[in-house]
Amino acid sequence: MVTVFSRESAFSSARPGTGTRTGGGGGREPARAPVLAEFLAEATGRAEAVDPGFARLWGEVSRLSSGGKQIRPRLVRLAAGAYPAPEPDAVVESVGAAFELLHTALIVHDDVIDQDEQRRHQPTINAAAASRAFASGSGPDQARQYGASVGVIAGDLALAGAYRLVARSGLSPERLPRLLDLLDAALFSSAAGELLDVDHTLPGARPGREQILAATCLKTAVYSFETPLQAGGVLGGAPDGDVEVLGRLGRTVGTAYQLVDDLLGVFGDPGATGKSAVSDLREGKRTMLVAAAQRTPAGEELDAILGRHEITGEQALRARDLLEQCGARREVEDMVAECADEARALLDDAGLPASLTQDLRRIVAGATERIR
Repeated sequence: MVTVFSRESAFSSARPGTGTRTGGGGGREPARAPVLAEFLAEATGRAEAVDPGFARLWGEVSRLSSGGKQIRPRLVRLAAGAYPAPEPDAVVESVGAAFELLHTALIVHDDVIDQDEQRRHQPTINAAAASRAFASGSGPDQARQYGASVGVIAGDLALAGAYRLVARSGLSPERLPRLLDLLDAALFSSAAGELLDVDHTLPGARPGREQILAATCLKTAVYSFETPLQAGGVLGGAPDGDVEVLGRLGRTVGTAYQLVDDLLGVFGDPGATGKSAVSDLREGKRTMLVAAAQRTPAGEELDAILGRHEITGEQALRARDLLEQCGARREVEDMVAECADEARALLDDAGLPASLTQDLRRIVAGATERIR
């Protein structure tokens, strides 16, 4: 069994609520108002009055926010619509948009940290900015630093925007503090996970299975699955017990999705994933995949390859072969299946609204389908 890291002792800023269930919500799906697009268009317009370059930066944030699966707003909608006392559609959409903008902020910063150059089949914000600097005459190092600086600024703007979306959403006064707490829990946990992830790349680092699972859960599962589901439950008036179960379920499913992302980061087709299949190897990321390999005789040779900034295609191919041959890939795939089984067991016992249970079962199935 995969024991997913619990953040309850260290990361418990989300306050319990007082709602009780009075009837079924029928799985109502709110209308999809383009809240995030409107917010970003307004910000871009404000920026134009300041400086054209600032407006272009907001345009880059908008570009990056428009792609992807939009799973976080979807989770907010699904949970909110399954309960009997949801906030108005516009409020639900604003909260969903806030979690998606938080995602934009975190991946922009992550791209800077990892020095990634591609995201969703397009240049990352830092790579696009570095290219502009290089084209204007900057040397490679200066251009790279310029790109990183622009990426940090863009991520900061998106992060502040996520809080602004919640604060200005029109949430009822009794629910607004709790939603802000959930957003804070998402950011707090993700920052802790990112720091663990960075620490694990230091020379000589040998994080164990539990440490890597903790980083995986904190960095991605909390903000992408746990807190959006809990936010939706709060918005719908779910009882405290359901909100707690939604959080546990989100941690488990989110961990499965991140483990799959780690697999796709090495074995995926960049044409399908929109992201490099070399950057994780180049950065020497200590994912569960690498940790599993390091417990085998292949670990020493793999360590000699990981973390090379200029890793060659031949070296990347050899690393993939090692991860496959030593059984690491199979071990992580089995962990994904175990997480999915745990999530299904939670759903069997949770007593959540039938429509929400059905939707969440499909989401759980999607975790394993991504690696088939």
